Amino acid sequence: MERLVLALALAVAGTAAGGQIAGLYNGREALLAIAGASVAAALLGLIPLRRWHLPTAAAGLVAVLIGLNRWLPGPLDLTDAVTHAGARLLTSASPVPARADTLILPVAATWLAVSAASALARGRRPGAAALPLVALAAAMLVLAGPQAGTNYRRTALLIAALALLLVVVRPLPAYTRRAVPRLLRLASAALVAVALAGGTLLLAPPLLSGVTAAPPDLRAYVIAPVQAPPQTHPLSLVGRWGVHPEQPLLRVTADRPVTLRWAVLGDFDGKSWLPATTYRAAGGDRGGAPNPAVAVDQVHAEITVAELTGTWLPVPDGLRRVEGVAIAVDEESGAVAVTDGLRPGLAYAVDAAVPVPTPVQLATAQLPRSAKYDRYRELPTGNTGRIPELALTAAGDGLPYAQALKLARWLKTTYRFDPRAPGGSGYPSIVRFLTGAQPGDDRGTSEQFATAYAVLARALGIPARVVVGFRAATGNGPVTVTAADARAWPEIYLDPVGWVAIDVTAPPVTSTAAPTASPRPSLSAEPEDTPGGGDDPSAAPDVEIMTPEAEPPGGVPGSWLWLAWTTALFPLAFAVVALLRVRRTRLRLAGADDAARVRGAWAELRDGARLGGVPIRPHWTATEVVAAVSDAVAVEARDDLVRAVNRAEFAEAAEDLAAEPAVAQAADLIHRVRRKATRRRRLLWWIDPRPLWWR
Repeated sequence: MERLVLALALAVAGTAAGGQIAGLYNGREALLAIAGASVAAALLGLIPLRRWHLPTAAAGLVAVLIGLNRWLPGPLDLTDAVTHAGARLLTSASPVPARADTLILPVAATWLAVSAASALARGRRPGAAALPLVALAAAMLVLAGPQAGTNYRRTALLIAALALLLVVVRPLPAYTRRAVPRLLRLASAALVAVALAGGTLLLAPPLLSGVTAAPPDLRAYVIAPVQAPPQTHPLSLVGRWGVHPEQPLLRVTADRPVTLRWAVLGDFDGKSWLPATTYRAAGGDRGGAPNPAVAVDQVHAEITVAELTGTWLPVPDGLRRVEGVAIAVDEESGAVAVTDGLRPGLAYAVDAAVPVPTPVQLATAQLPRSAKYDRYRELPTGNTGRIPELALTAAGDGLPYAQALKLARWLKTTYRFDPRAPGGSGYPSIVRFLTGAQPGDDRGTSEQFATAYAVLARALGIPARVVVGFRAATGNGPVTVTAADARAWPEIYLDPVGWVAIDVTAPPVTSTAAPTASPRPSLSAEPEDTPGGGDDPSAAPDVEIMTPEAEPPGGVPGSWLWLAWTTALFPLAFAVVALLRVRRTRLRLAGADDAARVRGAWAELRDGARLGGVPIRPHWTATEVVAAVSDAVAVEARDDLVRAVNRAEFAEAAEDLAAEPAVAQAADLIHRVRRKATRRRRLLWWIDPRPLWWR
């Protein structure tokens, strides 16, 4: 029975430890592969191989890797996959595709850790069996970094499995084995494991909720494998396409009108806006979950490239899946690149969950506090002209989204959109566009409108960037996206809705029209009014702003928390007492010499008599105590224990003292006392804390 429990504990601990990295992968295949390796290694440990354990474990690992390569084949053969296992894992975008070449490292590490733990469990120091599993969990957490998120459940499972493992691999002393039946010992160990797991799940989230420092990401120190080749700047292409609006770029079939993001420009050096230059290889299934605070529109589109060039792949916002082309991803901006570049006739399909925040969510959104978005607030040194002054005058006061709307409205009512106007996105072009006095200076392309807005928003402290893409007015059949559908638009980041696109290029019909802002940029030529027709969407008469009500005393959440605490703390307290009691017994019976062991057995007998309800007095001699206990359990009193106790306590030298008969007699008497005790005393025997203070 203990061997089966040991194998179960090893399998669960290996799965929980190796599974710390599973959140980095897409789908459940990674966790299943790690669990399979852990279970196989634990079952192999049941076989008494002795000196053949190491070669058998090595052969088993080879078999597991071959099976993994057959189940989840990757682009590399098995030999290359093993050689480049670490590099493939650290240079892939999150979520990492679950393939043999990316899974070999965690699967092999799990197999080796469980095999090592199984071997140590049968050695001279079985408690060391927990060390390889703890090291495995730490290694997987370091490899996963911040990308895998929190894993309280797997951590709790690991702690429970390690507790069960340590109880099983450290057999109890002879007295304890006789006093506690095998099934009861295993049940107690299971209770301890459950209590520790419950305590971890209950205490870890609130204790760690205030920890803001993210763990280090090893992938930040590894050069991404895909480098964007030199190509024409996307904003320059927007200007060229304005001269030849009839040029076909894409053919799109979608179930609804969709906006395709092409290039994301997040860095501004004062001269131009720069896209990301390095991308990480990614699987087609992007996985992950959309922002739960924001509703989404599900979009499916099938796209064929016509005359569009470059390496960026046009995809909708909220991308979830790409089929038909190998991609690489810049994880921060969400930009997607094609490793081989675009070519005419390239066809692919995409699925996306496009965020659609409500007017109330936008109106109440706040600026992010994370330092991650500071780069999108930076304005480099240079001739900024009156940009800060213009930003404050145009946006005024208010919440961030209200300021963003006022700024967009000011641009749309003050300047004119002209796709044939001169291009330029650096400080000189933006300052000329915003403050120039020459005729035509107030005309600009979508490039000038988008970059001017982004610079003005950054001057207000609002994170902003520029996106280049296309609007496809699809619905019932395929449509051709031409150069006239190309646009540049700004995006601002608000908490908790995420990146919000702002349309600033549509010319207003009247000077009081308000701009449209939505999670998908509205790039039509006609303006759309915000709810209520004003700047501030929170003032819309048809939108009810819900404010959370105070929770009444004794509500469901408070009652649940009280019940959870009570349910978890009682078993946890009982488990701690039982562990302390068992530890005390072990220390008493594992004395430095025979005399110490006899004194320990004598102390255990006195405690056992009191727990069993046998009346003894503190001033009684050893003879009187042994006689009282023997009478209580109806056995004949023996003198072995009495003589051994007297010699251990009072003799000056006790080198020839035989401790084994005395310890065995004490264990027998304690066992009989417990059997004679009432049911309540038997149930409370190991969780009664009083013996911890008895002397």
